[in-house]
Amino acid sequence: MAITIILPKYFSATSAGNAVRVCKKILDAEEDITLDASNLVYADPLGITLLGAALHDAFSWNLRVRISGLGEDVGGYLQRMDVFHGVDFVKCEPVKKRRRNRGDSLVELTRVDEVSDVDETAHRLAVAIVGRFPGIDPDEPPDEMSGYTVFDRLVEPIQYSLCELLENALTHARRGSHGSAFVWVAGQYYRSSKIVRLGVTDNGCGFLASLKGHPELRRKRHLDAILTALKPRVSCNRDLGIHDDSVNQGVGLTTVMRIAKHTGGRAVILSGNALHDTDGRSGSTPAGSIWQGVAVALEFRRDQLARTNFRELLPLVEGIPRIPLRFE
Repeated sequence: MAITIILPKYFSATSAGNAVRVCKKILDAEEDITLDASNLVYADPLGITLLGAALHDAFSWNLRVRISGLGEDVGGYLQRMDVFHGVDFVKCEPVKKRRRNRGDSLVELTRVDEVSDVDETAHRLAVAIVGRFPGIDPDEPPDEMSGYTVFDRLVEPIQYSLCELLENALTHARRGSHGSAFVWVAGQYYRSSKIVRLGVTDNGCGFLASLKGHPELRRKRHLDAILTALKPRVSCNRDLGIHDDSVNQGVGLTTVMRIAKHTGGRAVILSGNALHDTDGRSGSTPAGSIWQGVAVALEFRRDQLARTNFRELLPLVEGIPRIPLRFE
């Protein structure tokens, strides 16, 4: 016996409520699942990470997951993004194409299990964000004085900010009874729009539980918790007693969002029954679309990165960052 769950047309940040509603159905399932993908035409990194997190929990409960009606184009893309490990195809297996290294334009669905995984994952995401564009050669010889290239100076501040974001996501997600929580990431550069989209999703306790008792949280609501977490240093692990010796500054999310904003991008954040969109759409998610942890979608305009002053966006005042940042 299996239940059928219909995937929406768009599984993305622009329809985040629909994506979360479907994932909640997967998480609530008590029997095998058939995903009907007949309507699905598009999925972005946020949708990919949400689906990856939901499928992980289904597999951990020994549920069998099948997918049917999957179109060749979207199916090939999702398979390339490593979404379907463990999923059985029903008369719709996408055509497998030769896999080549596309590290300068995408990061496949990746699960971050431990803090020791953070640096490498953040580096992969930063390289995919910067990628290749006119005037920046990742293979150019380093400057003789500094030992750095222009490419390095773009990648490292972004990598540092993403390290902060991912470490916070992992450690905060595992508070309380959520010690086995993980973080999923994915990234994609869209050539036609020159936009890079990232998804960062955890299946942990969520912002409201993570910030419980924090003096900056005025009201115990999910939206208030999201807005509180966006204040610089509120999410510092040291303040919450997670790592007494942590050098984490609690600026990962706010700094990454500043970088996105300065490049003409945006962010969408989900936690509990709340959604905050930096384009102005904030409030409660539709009924039935609740995410236990935190999900973040980030957009960057790649062609604007070289014009971004990272020194102004990175509030480094205490501690020693893992990455020796250079701005000269």
